[in-house]
Amino acid sequence: MDAEQQTGTHHILELRIHGIKNTPPSEMLGVDKADLRQYQGDADGGFWIATRVPEPDPDDPAPDPVIPPPDVRREAYSWGALARYGGGALVIIGQFFVQLAWLLLLPFGLANSAYWTRHIPNQRSGGEWEGGVGASSSRVFALGLTLLYVCALGSVSLDLIGTQCLGGGACPALPSGIADFFGTEFMAQRGRRLALLSLVPLAGVVVLYLVSHNARMRYEAGIFDTVRKMRKADRGGAEKKRRPLSVEGFWQQTRVGSPTEWLHLAAAFFLVVLLLAWDRVFAGFHGCGQLQSFWASGCAGRLIDPRQGTWYFGLAGVIAVAGLVWVVAWIVLVSDTVNRSGKDTVDFLRNAQHRRELIAGVTFAVAVLLFVLIGVALFTNGDYAPSVDSPFLGLVTAPSIILGALVAICLSAFGWRRGVPHLVSISLMAVAGITFLIGVSMNASSSEGHASPWQWLFYGIAAACVLAQFVFVAVTPRIQGRRTHFRTEGWAGTGPGVWMLLALGGAMILSTLLVLGVQSWLGSGTPACGCAAPAGNPLVAPIAYRNFGDVLPLIALVLILIVAVAVVLRMFWVPKLTTPVTTGGARPLLEPVSNYVDGRIERGVTADRLAQKILRARRFAALFHRGEPVLGILAVLLAIGFVVVLAVSGTTFFAWIDGFAGPVLGLVAVGAVVAIAENAATSKERPIGVMWDLMCFLPRAGHPFGPPCYAERVVPELRDRVVDWLTHDEVPPSVLTPAHQLEWKEDAELRALGEERPFTVILSAHSLGAVLAVACLFTLRPDTDRGLRNVGLLTYGTQLRVYFGRFFPELFGPGPLGTPTQFTPSLRRADPWYTQVIADHGDLDEPGPDDEDTDDPTLIQLLTQPDGEVAWFNLWRRTDYLGFPVFSHKPNPIDRGADEFGPPRYLVKVATHPNYQATPQYVANLERMIDLLKG
Repeated sequence: MDAEQQTGTHHILELRIHGIKNTPPSEMLGVDKADLRQYQGDADGGFWIATRVPEPDPDDPAPDPVIPPPDVRREAYSWGALARYGGGALVIIGQFFVQLAWLLLLPFGLANSAYWTRHIPNQRSGGEWEGGVGASSSRVFALGLTLLYVCALGSVSLDLIGTQCLGGGACPALPSGIADFFGTEFMAQRGRRLALLSLVPLAGVVVLYLVSHNARMRYEAGIFDTVRKMRKADRGGAEKKRRPLSVEGFWQQTRVGSPTEWLHLAAAFFLVVLLLAWDRVFAGFHGCGQLQSFWASGCAGRLIDPRQGTWYFGLAGVIAVAGLVWVVAWIVLVSDTVNRSGKDTVDFLRNAQHRRELIAGVTFAVAVLLFVLIGVALFTNGDYAPSVDSPFLGLVTAPSIILGALVAICLSAFGWRRGVPHLVSISLMAVAGITFLIGVSMNASSSEGHASPWQWLFYGIAAACVLAQFVFVAVTPRIQGRRTHFRTEGWAGTGPGVWMLLALGGAMILSTLLVLGVQSWLGSGTPACGCAAPAGNPLVAPIAYRNFGDVLPLIALVLILIVAVAVVLRMFWVPKLTTPVTTGGARPLLEPVSNYVDGRIERGVTADRLAQKILRARRFAALFHRGEPVLGILAVLLAIGFVVVLAVSGTTFFAWIDGFAGPVLGLVAVGAVVAIAENAATSKERPIGVMWDLMCFLPRAGHPFGPPCYAERVVPELRDRVVDWLTHDEVPPSVLTPAHQLEWKEDAELRALGEERPFTVILSAHSLGAVLAVACLFTLRPDTDRGLRNVGLLTYGTQLRVYFGRFFPELFGPGPLGTPTQFTPSLRRADPWYTQVIADHGDLDEPGPDDEDTDDPTLIQLLTQPDGEVAWFNLWRRTDYLGFPVFSHKPNPIDRGADEFGPPRYLVKVATHPNYQATPQYVANLERMIDLLKG
């Protein structure tokens, strides 16, 4: 039958929002693609309706999930293409580099997520934003990731190709065109080669910036109108504290914009200038290429000695260092924007933004000018004296120094949420870093390869500082009486450190694959001419990448062994896990368990093959739920690996795996290139698309080149659709001017959220879609204190309480949502949520949320109706590897069980994460929600 198209014929809007699976609209609505029409949006996202739905079966009394209930207009909102935007109209070769750039942006996205895992204070209305502890450090960390990529790209162009291959190294795979061009008499000078090749790392950073900038400009501006409406609806005034998701500053002021982008670009230019100047001043002089002998050889005196012919290069290097210090200092100073003048907030923020843009622009211009000057100087004075054939000295220690600084920030971040004073953490890590660097510089001074007593002393001081940091991390919650509280947060409150270590690990893995992959490629094969490869020195990558390349297989091996042991131990028997109650299903719930009697998990011994299949599916989902502790173990292994990378001089410690690690990493790099090329040729999606879904729903508050926040388009579109539906019968008086008609309409929207209306909206959200729906609901500020009267929330297969509420407590935790706390999953128990099940049934004391300095309503309070019922229902099942209860494992008014069998009636199919909308429980809860909102 034809679906009715006019909104006036329906009073209830069921708006379905997909999750990370990127379910297409036809599947969300249960119709063929031919029976589908997009009525609002574009190719990247929008609203869809069915133009035709199947006829009901007159012989089947059960309601058909595909057919909407009477008076319901069913729509599907698709946002998946926003998080998977590729290279647009670029040709295949362009798509390849765009896909590669997206992969390199992965650590930047993780760094942005790390920003939001910190403790985010409640905010004052008016657009100001208080970042809280660690905001400045997290943004300095993001800058370090950019500089780490500059080092990796410079290692390829300046070191491997510019000095080693073109300086006599064995590079049979080097294209003949490059060799011939740089082999000319004019380009034979080392300085000229390096001046030209220094454009490569800068171009790489610019490409990363352009790819991210181009994608987010397509929809990022959509949030500004919502910000304006949120500001208008705020009746609490600037003195009232609100939850972060409820203030306009969350969407507007947290974003790192163009000033921070220019500062990152400026820092890249400053770093390249420093690397070029360092190599020009010290290359060819004995002892100047190693940290251990640098000071003993008197190399420091060459830096700006007027008697040296290269003194102006040294001066450029000093200016570059000052520029980098300035960039870091400015990022620290502007991490928070706080109006202390008492003047109008909007004007203050606008003036502050203009001031930032001016300072950042001037800094960037100075960096570019300095780079041009040193480039010209290298072209005019590019003949090194004495003759040099050594590797590029600028990258001997720079990657290690940057890596060490980033590791120090990561270790300090373990205490940000747990109450360790920020100054204490920074001081301890600074002392640890300096003494560790001194110890590393003494590696060559020991005899017979053994560390000297002095070296052990400095290592001991560094280790003592790190140990003191972790002692503070462990004991501070005990002193504050909040030890149990952190059992309900991600990684026991150490989330910022874990996320940052994962981001740094991702950056180092990608950088190492890039450097060692190019090194392996350059040294392989035969020249393009087909002649014998000329003899030459073997290529040597910078020590940071060589050492990490040796450590990486060990990290992978240990992690695989831990995961394998955990999986094998769980496969010996099939547990009977607790299950939610299901009602109205076509098939009964098999092997139901309501609670663990006497704290014991019963073994499944059923002879029913179907029941056994269900039990195994529940066990598999439980295995998948252990991802959080596994990621924590990976972060610890990465931290240990980074310390080993920095401590070991050369690869003698790993000589026995050198012959294995190099070829393996080379093959991995080749495989990654092939996968990216295939993806570029067959689709426009970003690599690892699901990763972008998970880490890009929050504003870019850490790294300016991070993937764009698709929620900045999704949330405004959802919000506008909700208020448009509630007020589509409201027509402003024709006598008003267009501007006054718009204002009248906005006032009507505010009234419609809190008073009874003939129209209602049910947000039906799957998985990550529930997070977007919640974010939308917090932007809806009713014009009364009674909450939302005409909006309901139906979620299924969601991770709100279990993951998002624990990783981002101030955004989706017990405080904002009004749900109970959630304990961390266990790696060793048969049920990873055993502790939470016991707590939910009242057999274990469960900590409540922190005392809050806001009277803002929780999500449950917003959705509570006049009769006391909450217009929020959630479906979940034990066979879902990504779906959980949002309130409790114990029966409660919000959570409901869903069938564990797939929708086909003639096949026995275990239902997992998708297809909740096809269950009879979904139909029943939708009808119950309709009755509830009708009052």
